[in-house]
Amino acid sequence: MKKKEIINILIILLLLAFSYYRFSNKTYSINRIRFVMDTQVEISIITKNQNTNQLLEDAFSIIDFYDNIFSYYNTNSLLYNINHSDSLKNKINDDFYNVLVLANDIYIKTNGLYDISIAPLVDIWDFDNDIIPTEEKIQQAIQNIGFDKISFDEHYIYLPEGMKINMGSISKGYIIDKVIDFLIDNNAKEAFVNAGGDIRFYSNNKRKWKIGIQNPRDRNNVIDTLRIDDMAVVTSGDYERYFINNEIRYHHILNPKTGYPASHTASVTIIAPTAFLADALSTAAFVMQPDDAMKLINSFPHVQGYIYINNSTNGVSLLTVDN
Repeated sequence: MKKKEIINILIILLLLAFSYYRFSNKTYSINRIRFVMDTQVEISIITKNQNTNQLLEDAFSIIDFYDNIFSYYNTNSLLYNINHSDSLKNKINDDFYNVLVLANDIYIKTNGLYDISIAPLVDIWDFDNDIIPTEEKIQQAIQNIGFDKISFDEHYIYLPEGMKINMGSISKGYIIDKVIDFLIDNNAKEAFVNAGGDIRFYSNNKRKWKIGIQNPRDRNNVIDTLRIDDMAVVTSGDYERYFINNEIRYHHILNPKTGYPASHTASVTIIAPTAFLADALSTAAFVMQPDDAMKLINSFPHVQGYIYINNSTNGVSLLTVDN
């Protein structure tokens, strides 16, 4: 074989190798927003899988599956049926049990300020119509609150008569993690899920994601900008569902001890390894006194907290916790 022929063969082999490299490393991206879990949910995926549409549909199907477990208002959900059951003892599944375990842990660590049995109180506050419940109704609701009155194991939950639970402050994060786990298992190179501002990021190339924390007193501006890696970011604030009455801000994050909205804090942003933990901690820290909230955040490894507290000039001041 002549030298020129050998060179031509080598060139062809190199071109074939380069083409194969490009093909094997080709990625596909897809992004979609849908209204599920009573909020706008955005899923973004970069993957080697050509069938991105099916992957995305499967991801949204996972959300639907878990929403049928944890939804407070869906009459077909497991939670709804437990809350409205004629029996005080009801069967639960593994996912329900997992959420109860973390909720109970944070309930204990916050001395009852984080409490998913707050449902009777949530029911009587009407933020859509700017209605403040009477003191009598608030006190009646408080009588049916207290997670320590509830017992559960891996198979059953016992709810005393008159009690209900609302997992809205924790289940969304649990569902987000389930979606990200599914995408990782299906070879996603990068992905994020944003469910109404509760976000979990994933990247297999150590990407740093840029996020902005909304100014709780100026919806059109961010108050801080952060760069994070594969973590979850969840913010709880007094500016999403609220109304002003006699110069007092009434918002949806309620203190189960007083029956009224928590008043010390304007917003709390938690950065944590899972959306499950970040979701619960953002609510818990919001209801607590800021100094106590910082101690709570410090008790969990690899968790950061940004607490914006109200000050006398109708602005906010920042406290940070960085583990």
